[in-house]
Amino acid sequence: MPSRPLPSVAVPPQVGPVVGARRGGAVVALLALGAVGVAQVATAAVLPALTRQLGLADWQAGAVTSLSAAVVVLSSPWWGRRADRRGPRPVLLAAVLAGALGAGVVAAVLAAGPAHAGWAWALLLLARGLGIGAAVAAAGPATQVVLVARSRTQAERVGWIARAGAVRGLATAVGAGLAAALAGLGTATPVLATVVLLAGAVVVVIAAGGRLGGAGAAVGAPVADDRPRADRLGGLAVPGVRAAVVASVAVFLALALVQGSVGFLVQDRYDLGPARATALTGGLLLAAGVGSMLTQGLLVPRLRWAPWRLVRVGSALALGALVVYLAPVPAAVLVGVAAVFGAAVGGAAAGCTSAASVAVGPGSQGDVAGLVNAGNAATFVLGPLLATSAYGLRPEAPAVLAVLAGAVALAAAARSGR
Repeated sequence: MPSRPLPSVAVPPQVGPVVGARRGGAVVALLALGAVGVAQVATAAVLPALTRQLGLADWQAGAVTSLSAAVVVLSSPWWGRRADRRGPRPVLLAAVLAGALGAGVVAAVLAAGPAHAGWAWALLLLARGLGIGAAVAAAGPATQVVLVARSRTQAERVGWIARAGAVRGLATAVGAGLAAALAGLGTATPVLATVVLLAGAVVVVIAAGGRLGGAGAAVGAPVADDRPRADRLGGLAVPGVRAAVVASVAVFLALALVQGSVGFLVQDRYDLGPARATALTGGLLLAAGVGSMLTQGLLVPRLRWAPWRLVRVGSALALGALVVYLAPVPAAVLVGVAAVFGAAVGGAAAGCTSAASVAVGPGSQGDVAGLVNAGNAATFVLGPLLATSAYGLRPEAPAVLAVLAGAVALAAAARSGR
């Protein structure tokens, strides 16, 4: 039975131009977040072909991707604190500029071809590894600072944070679609398209001005703990933030374990050749992505549930889907399971991020968003390696590990808040 809407925060109601400005700022921030996400995916999609074109080793492409992930893990909290202290606008501007510059250099390396292969890897490490990694690390926390400032109730905050997750999912689909649709015109074409998109985002962020808010400008944010913290833990000094980060890492680790092994599982379980296995794997990943996007973009804002309730329900549904995933069900059933699993992960992820957000006051939103962003990124460094290693031991092992990760998220939610 749906819960009652969460009570409004006790602040004077604000209507008219102020609320409109906040809504406009939220849209601008989400556009910037989406543009960075499109660039991240589109450049990743062309990287394997680019390394072969340049005569680079496969491990060199892996090093570029790993460096990008490491930059997100290591720098997200720093960017979040910058957004708290300086305001989200300069951090968002830095994100779209870094993304545009990084994608532009990748396109230039593609256009130059094998003639400059000696410099290509170093340029890719700087552009795709550092540049786009920094853009992804900065965009998420800065966007959350804007969205929290736009929210006047906890329910609004949860809804906007869920929409940010949906935008990330949409950006993944758009980035992959650009790579597939435009690669026939030249390998550099999809990357150039992302440069144009990011250049437009730069203009929009600059034009937004004060609508993106100032430092610590969350309006009507429920303050649970906004005390200055001298220790180096930052947001992790707050118990609610620690619990939310643990739950979020567990949820995303479960997702990474499944994504990293499902392509092998369908080949072995259904005795499929490479072409049919690739098609089924793509269909499963698409079903999970659509389920996550619809849940975060449409269902969560309408449910108006408290953050930890989203984590509990989402984790429980994910565990149920994983149990079915372990069984030798028909392929058609597995597609439905993937959709349910994606929806469950999307809801739980929105709940984890929102739980961290409501555990602190307006001056620490970027800090906790950066911590969650870093933790989630770390799972996609560890998850694929863990998934493939576990699959080599037993085909069911990655899913069993995913069940354990989901149980950790559910336990964290069961022990935390309402």
